[in-house]
Amino acid sequence: MIYFFITFILDILLGLFISVSYQNISILFPCVLVGSFPVFYNLVKNKKLFFIIVIVVGLIYDMLFSDIFLVNTYYFLLFGFFIYVFYENYGIKLLNLLIISVLGVCFYDVFIFFILLLTGYSIFEISYLGYKIKNTFLINFVYFTFSIILLKSRIFGYKKRKKR
Repeated sequence: MIYFFITFILDILLGLFISVSYQNISILFPCVLVGSFPVFYNLVKNKKLFFIIVIVVGLIYDMLFSDIFLVNTYYFLLFGFFIYVFYENYGIKLLNLLIISVLGVCFYDVFIFFILLLTGYSIFEISYLGYKIKNTFLINFVYFTFSIILLKSRIFGYKKRKKR
């Protein structure tokens, strides 16, 4: 739970206070929260609690960052369900964590891109989407690697061996 809280605060700080944008696209939003869902899913014992937290965080994101209500909530819930189905079928492995994290972030950017185009809120080009995905991927990969190094014993269920 502490991991998710730190990730949530970090993502809000990056989204609100550090303004790195390209063609009106915020590169750091949402930077690490979506990519950390697969790791957080493995840290939570009660999966119902996971989905409740995902819905609450989606609502908070919609209130803070989105002009289109329930967009983030819908995506976060859909992504959480995808994580659940994927892990039930393929298990928890380092490669699976990485694949789901990268796919979640990329699909989030594509999802928001198409929602903004369909609603007429903004007009973007495909090159903007590629630029956003590239930068978001790099930032998420660094945070994902850092998270796995710190939490590998909790995620994969083994402990370090003590030297005698």
